[in-house]
Amino acid sequence: MTRNRALAAVALLTLLGFALRIYALDRVPFRGDEAFTVLNWITPPLADTLASDVPTRDPQPPLAYAVFWGWGQLTGTSELAVRLLPALVGTLGIPLLYALGTRLHSRYLGTLAALLWAAHPYLVWHAQDARNYALWATLSAAALWLALRALARQRRRDWSLYVLAAVAAAYLYYLELFVLVALNLFVLAAH
Repeated sequence: MTRNRALAAVALLTLLGFALRIYALDRVPFRGDEAFTVLNWITPPLADTLASDVPTRDPQPPLAYAVFWGWGQLTGTSELAVRLLPALVGTLGIPLLYALGTRLHSRYLGTLAALLWAAHPYLVWHAQDARNYALWATLSAAALWLALRALARQRRRDWSLYVLAAVAAAYLYYLELFVLVALNLFVLAAH
């Protein structure tokens, strides 16, 4: 597959993935967890949320609260406004998975990975959900791509970008720590 053909395919897949993620985005009212996000992460001041019992009732890392609170301050708390953040960030995963697949094997694998990210029902559903899962998945994939790039190039800047992305992913979703352990064990084994 030529580079131009692969990039054209990824551009089309990104548009398709975006369309799937925004289709009927505000058609259904907030469900339980989404309503909790709006009422407890976005509506009160961030300091009040972090000082309350919300982090024990809904244990999420502080960056998740902060990102949604900031987004809510910018866009409001309607279904469309709040769900747009994960939809946009989830869409970024499509070209990111192309880059990751290309780095791991080939443009063909990258295009296939982008297709799967664009159309996978769970990834689309999480991207339409006013929670932090789509943000985490995209940032986790970015951290993996940055780690592979850092391993290949061995530059301090690349390692710094990887650490920044990995820490941000862990501050979005606690289970990222398992990914970090596995990835760092791989890095230790590779060197």
